[in-house]
Amino acid sequence: MKTFINNFIKKEFRLFLTLVILFIIPPASGEEAFVSNKNFNTAELTYETPEKMLVKSLVEISEGKVDVALKTIDTLIKQTPNFKLAYLIQGDLLLAHAKQINGMGDESKGEKKEEIENFKNEAKVRIERYLNSLNLQNEPKIFAQLNEKEKYLFYVDAPNSRLYLYENINGKLSYKDDYYVSIGKNGFGKQYEGDKKTPIGVYFTGKKIKESLSDFYGDAAYPLSYPNEIDKKNKRNGSGIWLHGTPKTTYNRAPLASDGCIVLSNPDLMKLSTILDDNRIPIIISFRSLKDLEFSNNNLIEKKLSLINSIEAWRKNWEDQDTDTYLKFYSKTFFSEKDNFDTWAERKRMIQSQKVKVSVVLSEISFFDYPNTENEIVLVDFMQDYKSPTINNKMNKRQYWINENNEWRIMYEGGV
Repeated sequence: MKTFINNFIKKEFRLFLTLVILFIIPPASGEEAFVSNKNFNTAELTYETPEKMLVKSLVEISEGKVDVALKTIDTLIKQTPNFKLAYLIQGDLLLAHAKQINGMGDESKGEKKEEIENFKNEAKVRIERYLNSLNLQNEPKIFAQLNEKEKYLFYVDAPNSRLYLYENINGKLSYKDDYYVSIGKNGFGKQYEGDKKTPIGVYFTGKKIKESLSDFYGDAAYPLSYPNEIDKKNKRNGSGIWLHGTPKTTYNRAPLASDGCIVLSNPDLMKLSTILDDNRIPIIISFRSLKDLEFSNNNLIEKKLSLINSIEAWRKNWEDQDTDTYLKFYSKTFFSEKDNFDTWAERKRMIQSQKVKVSVVLSEISFFDYPNTENEIVLVDFMQDYKSPTINNKMNKRQYWINENNEWRIMYEGGV
């Protein structure tokens, strides 16, 4: 990556756009203006979405091809006339022909400092997406498994303002696309109503809001299932966390711009609408980037097998009415809507003391890594079919399993 861009800044074209790129990538030594980085996949820029055209213009600037960059930006603006960052780049490129400028949006023009900073951050996160060395065609190192009925998974890399879409193909996650997004003005890690932060956790998209909404929310809005069971346990409150678009006058918002929602451009949201309208999609909103996961999740197969074996052992011990062993699968920090560990254990001992024959069948099992800074937590959803001489019950079940001293235990259990 160090060889991607030399500290090329011609005297007559001292654009801060170039400085933005140099800020992202350490400059190389030597006199050459630009050396292609093997990790930078320029082929990704051939299909010219608005974002790729924008990144292409930044690369052209870094190569000293200012006139070519201006043509790229002019084409982009004609195609996407509400892309504000593109206008700023166009203005700087035009100004560069007339005089030396020292900053993005050239401070001498009097633009608001905060707005210029937002544009700088947007340019930074957009180009970083194309500078990472991820091989998106490989199965991602996400600790998750979808059942056969679940077709898609969203993974939101909150620090880098990116939403990744994966498709479930024969039980494996396959990269489909990714999109620039805006998150809360104050970042992520929502705790309370009005803190203007995006929550971190595992959620599910709901049905499109059919009520008439302000143009502020763009072409569509889909609610997320915040607060979830862990949020409520930790007394995190607030509501109305949505996946939605932008006003018609704005192509996109700054990386940190919402009141906690995840915001896409309207064209990107419309691309996703066909799957959002027909599916309840799990969405992992994480403080970890996919790059971080590559370094941390090197034993995914073993971890998945360990969890699956624990779920099966829990089921079997319940079916066998082996109460003492069954209860060992529950964390002492266990909670449900009505119980803590002690009340749960007391009730289960009373029920299972009758030693009636029961059948417990689990199907449609899915699990999702729950972003957490301490113990590893996994959300597990499944269909549970329970039968006894007096009860015949089939229900959607949710559990949160926590890794305590390398043993999986249940910290929450309840219906969905």
